[in-house]
Amino acid sequence: MAYTIADKCTGCTVCAKKCPVGAISGSSKELHVIDCTLCTNCGVCGSYCPVDCIYDEIGRQTFKIKGDRPVAVVEAEFCTGCKRCVTVCPVGCLEMTEDMSAVSNDMKAHNRLAYNARPKDCVSCKMCETVCASKYAIKVRWPNGEACESLSIGPQGIKAGVGV
Repeated sequence: MAYTIADKCTGCTVCAKKCPVGAISGSSKELHVIDCTLCTNCGVCGSYCPVDCIYDEIGRQTFKIKGDRPVAVVEAEFCTGCKRCVTVCPVGCLEMTEDMSAVSNDMKAHNRLAYNARPKDCVSCKMCETVCASKYAIKVRWPNGEACESLSIGPQGIKAGVGV
């Protein structure tokens, strides 16, 4: 089930511009819609929505991120160099490097590693985390290092592990 946009949408187009997979469409000043076949449930659209009209599949409202956004962080010691995260990144902030200076000698068997070349472009969609071959090499984290678990607000407020 995909995210949905409520009738109070003003058609500002911010959600469509920020959606990492192009799942949102609509004209300026008109109600936008989310294509459920394209939506990856990342919540990025709602974190940018200025009128709080975007909800997840169970009716939770996404929240605004105040200050620095979470970004994809590569843990070099776990990176296998598979390039899946680079391939799936919708905004192109992840790249491969052959600079192995930051990696211990036993890990230098790999000839390349992923890294976040443009953290300011990262939209925190977590697609890189989802496709990671090792499942430990890349995590979307808040600036304080805490893992970003969700971009939704539940009945008790912001979900644990999501701090703002």
